[in-house]
Amino acid sequence: MNDLALRQAGFSELACQFARFIDRLNHQDDELVARIAALLTDAVSQGHVCLNLAFILKQDLVQCDTLSELVTRLKKSHIVGEEGDYKPLILTNDGLLYLYRYWSDEQVVAQAIRQRCQPVDIINSVQLQQDFSDWLSSHEGVDWQKVAVLMALTRQFSVISGGPGTGKTTIVLRLLKMLYGQQADLKIALAASTGKAAARLQQAITDSGNPSLEAKTLHRLLGITANNDKGRYSKQRPLPVDVLIVDEASMIDISLMAKLMQALPDNARLILLGDSQQLASVESGAILANLCDKKPQFSAAFTEQIETFTGMNLTRSEDQTTQLNNSIVLLQHSYRFDERSDIGQLAKAVQTGDIQTVYSVIDGAASSLWQQQLEPANIQQHVFEHYKVYFDAVSRHIEAIDCLKLFEQYHVLCALKQGPQSVASVNELVERKLQKQGWKTHQSFYPGRPIMIVQNDYRQGLFNGDTGLVLYDEQGVLRACFRVDNAVRWVNLSRLPAHETAYAMTIHKSQGSEFDNVSVLLPEEESALLNRELLYTAITRAKKQITLMSTEVILAKTVSSQHQRETGLSALLS
Repeated sequence: MNDLALRQAGFSELACQFARFIDRLNHQDDELVARIAALLTDAVSQGHVCLNLAFILKQDLVQCDTLSELVTRLKKSHIVGEEGDYKPLILTNDGLLYLYRYWSDEQVVAQAIRQRCQPVDIINSVQLQQDFSDWLSSHEGVDWQKVAVLMALTRQFSVISGGPGTGKTTIVLRLLKMLYGQQADLKIALAASTGKAAARLQQAITDSGNPSLEAKTLHRLLGITANNDKGRYSKQRPLPVDVLIVDEASMIDISLMAKLMQALPDNARLILLGDSQQLASVESGAILANLCDKKPQFSAAFTEQIETFTGMNLTRSEDQTTQLNNSIVLLQHSYRFDERSDIGQLAKAVQTGDIQTVYSVIDGAASSLWQQQLEPANIQQHVFEHYKVYFDAVSRHIEAIDCLKLFEQYHVLCALKQGPQSVASVNELVERKLQKQGWKTHQSFYPGRPIMIVQNDYRQGLFNGDTGLVLYDEQGVLRACFRVDNAVRWVNLSRLPAHETAYAMTIHKSQGSEFDNVSVLLPEEESALLNRELLYTAITRAKKQITLMSTEVILAKTVSSQHQRETGLSALLS
């Protein structure tokens, strides 16, 4: 095998090393298997669960004339197995090639979902009728929040997807009330994919009067640690829960979902909430997108239940072939953005890949939504102007809680972490200007430095994605402070887990966050990271104002580009 040829073709170091390993195992003259292994490795690193052989053939990434020839040559290798074999690489009948681990994880998830697509009996119909009667709708037509809650009450597996402001948190609160109304001794667990999302869910639960419930990260719930990647719970030792509600499910990768499914008791209910249009997990998989990629189907029996308990008429689906019947609801009404909202219209246009509508929304907006000048001086001026109120507050030594609130009103979201027009460059530009104004930004810690935690620390109660400020406390000691409810929590600088400066953050890191005002910075150069899912995620972090900082060429290419991860989950569930 020619290592140099692989490197010159642009393969990563990991892909080259894995290709060499496979080549040593293969004991054949045909170098195709090793090259395919390199392609598979790079595909997995980009978030795909598998490699679509038809796609790489179409892209001329291998020297084969036909798909059948490619499959035949792969099957000659003793390290390429079929479904059910225990071999390093698994080739399915659909022409998808997997690393064994990911093939196994996907099979576990699909089988568990199929087994859970079962109805759950209603224990107290009278109480449920009363609960829905007491729930007044604020808009006409089908109230999809009610549909979602009834679905979650009557199905062992359910998925609720909706964008920001569609009421997912309201659904969780209503659902908890009704679940306990049906059975007071239910063991309910709450989880989220990130520490920040879990903390936000915890806050909503506590505010609603359920302080006994604790929202945890999925890793903490399952007992997964750096020293125990399999977790504390498994099929042999299941979680002690009757119902598990998981928020921000779009960020769950295929391997974590497999561990979760194996750890759930056979009779437990699983309710997934999230936004299927958002960025998928950092690791391989796009589970929520796979589950929501087809129009939800509702049976006659379920539509009758909807009418009985809510009085609404829900159209029955003619196609009754999917196993996910009555298990998926897509929330369609935004309580945050009305039809005239610039942010709402912009998000919808990006979501559908309609660049002309994006331009129309920008042109018709009441305020400027687009800045095309991306020279460092322009970026520096724009960002500094938006942070000016916060900088003035720090200089005046106002209360820490007020500084935190002011800082949280605005943020810069970047597609890239390093390079021009990135998190690193924005942080540098801001600190450079602050230094000219007398701030001691050359020091590791200086008053006013915003920080983001990048590693969970359960002992300190700080989680990946949490943001805080370095300020003087009441005794004049320089410490880090974090906002908890409407109070301030101080942490000694020496006790901080891994963290970084946070005048800007990546769009990936912003998932689960909300800001009044957001600036989205895209690079001038093309990048494989740029796609409409990334931009949609960034836009929907803003509640009141958005500014797109991008060239016209990059904006158009980002909106037109869609990143669809290769998986076999949809086919397994169809």
